[in-house]
Amino acid sequence: MVVEEQEVIRRGLLALLSTIPEVSATTVAHIPARDDRMSTDFDVALISTSALMSAERAGRAVEHLRPVIVIVPAAEPHLFETATRRPADGYVMQAELTSRSLRTALVQVREGQLAVPDTVAAYLLSRSRGTSSVLLPQLYHLSSRGAEVLALLVAGASNKEIAGRLGISIHGVKRHVSALLSQFHSPNRVHLVSLVLQSGVLSAGDLPGTFPATATAAAGATTTAPARRP
Repeated sequence: MVVEEQEVIRRGLLALLSTIPEVSATTVAHIPARDDRMSTDFDVALISTSALMSAERAGRAVEHLRPVIVIVPAAEPHLFETATRRPADGYVMQAELTSRSLRTALVQVREGQLAVPDTVAAYLLSRSRGTSSVLLPQLYHLSSRGAEVLALLVAGASNKEIAGRLGISIHGVKRHVSALLSQFHSPNRVHLVSLVLQSGVLSAGDLPGTFPATATAAAGATTTAPARRP
């Protein structure tokens, strides 16, 4: 489902989606004029930052749309702030948008992975700096299962991989991830991971597995990290 108020951009997105083999059908949705909830009859919602701004101005809620990929129009702080204000499962930069990059993001999100460009990951990490004093008490109040899911997220595991590792359903994994996002007041998974990396309590090497390149790049942007607590 495409949510974009500007017709030229909307047509461009639909044209790109029509070239992706995995996309069998596309629908277009608009920010409702009244206080109505938008349809959730879709596999992935592709929503632009301008549509998010329109929704905010109109007082319309779009938080119930999941999974969702947000299109960031340019690498500017105020646009990053708007784009990352609501929970999202992935981001794409409008300037870097091609059929290939859009397909990659869609496949990653459908498989429960993070779809985050390096520029967005770096912004989320910079926004999380200095939050360790808030983060650490939350870490110490995690359930044992919540801690396991969080550690696997930091290790870069997808929902499917976490489910297989812990012997639980993918639905159960999604429930734990949603609870973690709420507990840490994070808009999305990559922000949650960057918070944990910044705290120094967990690192990408604590568990075996391939850590996402975007999060690894963001972690490398930190020159110093707080000492790890025993």
